[in-house]
Amino acid sequence: MNKCESVFIKNYGTPDVLKLEETTISEPTPNEVQVEVSFSGINFADIMSRMGLYTTRLKPPYSLGMEIAGKVKNAGSNRLEKYVGKTVVGLCKSGGYSTRVNVPFEQLFIIDEKWLDVSAAIPVNYLTAYFMMFHQGSIRKDETILIHGAGGGVGVAALQLAKYAGANIIGTASKGKHQKLKELGLHHIIDYQNRDFYEECNDITNGRGVDLVLDSLGGFELNKSYKILSEFGRVGIYGFSTAVTGPKRNYLKILPKFLGTPKFKPTHLMMKNQGVFGFHLGMIKSRKDLVRRYGENIFNLLEKGEINPVIDSVFDLEKASEAHWHIANRKNFGKVLLACNK
Repeated sequence: MNKCESVFIKNYGTPDVLKLEETTISEPTPNEVQVEVSFSGINFADIMSRMGLYTTRLKPPYSLGMEIAGKVKNAGSNRLEKYVGKTVVGLCKSGGYSTRVNVPFEQLFIIDEKWLDVSAAIPVNYLTAYFMMFHQGSIRKDETILIHGAGGGVGVAALQLAKYAGANIIGTASKGKHQKLKELGLHHIIDYQNRDFYEECNDITNGRGVDLVLDSLGGFELNKSYKILSEFGRVGIYGFSTAVTGPKRNYLKILPKFLGTPKFKPTHLMMKNQGVFGFHLGMIKSRKDLVRRYGENIFNLLEKGEINPVIDSVFDLEKASEAHWHIANRKNFGKVLLACNK
C-alpha cells in the first residue's frame, strides 16, 4: 500500500462536498499500471456525478475523475514492466482526482512527454466528438453541423474536428464566448440565451436544415434539434445539460425537462429519411477496439497540428471545489484541468 491524496465525495451536493484527503492505494492488479497523475480532466459527467444525476453514478464515498495524464510508476505484472516511466493519458472509471491511480493498461495511450500539459483535455471530449461525428454521424465535407455548447470541452473538440472534416459549422454559445469561437473558425454563432436556435438555423440554411446535430441539451430542446434536421439529417444525443439548473439537483425543476424529452417514431424517421442516435463513452463494452483506433487517430491529428486542445484554466488538486464552481457558473471556455502533482 502506498500513500496518495484524492478528492472524495461523501454525499451528493454542491461543489463544496469535494474534499481532499490522504488515503492509501493498493498495488496494481496484473492488468493494471499505477500512474502518478500530473493532470486530471474535469468533465460534465463529473458535475452530474457530484450531483447524483449521472446515469452510471457511484455510491458515495468515492473519488471523482475519469480522465488522467501522467507517468507510469508501477506495473502489476512483468509484461507491463516495460511501460514504467512512460508518459500516458487515458480513461479510468473513477479516482482520477488523485495523485496516483491504478488503471487498466488497455485504457491508456502512450504519448510524447511534450503533450503532457494538454493531453488530459483529449480523451473524453475528443473521443466523444469523434465517435458521434465520424463513426455514427458520418459527417461529410460541405455538410452542415450544429454543435450545441460550442464553447465547452466537447464543443471545442467538435469544432476543431468539423473544421478538419471540411464541414459548415453552426454553434450555440453564450455571448461572452463568441469572439473566441470566431477566432477558432466557427462560421455561424447563435446566442442561445437571446435567440431561438431553431429559427436561426432555418435562416442560416435557407430553410434546408442541418445535416448533423450534436445535442447535449436533452429535454424540450432536443425536439428542436430534431425538427431542424435536413433530409437525411442525423441528431446525436450525448447529454442532458438542461437538467442542471443549479449547483445541486432539484427534481422539481428536472422532472418537467425529463418529461419534455421527445419520443422518436420509426415511421416518422422513415418518412423523413432521418436518424437519431445516442452516445455514452463509458458504456462502450464490446467495441473497445474502436476506442483504441480512434484514440490513435486523434493523437495523430494532434501531432499534425489539426487539433489543438483549448485549456481554460488549471486548478490545484486541493481546489477541485473551486474548479467545479467555475464550471457550474458557466465561466469556462474549453477544458478545465486539475494539477495533481505540482
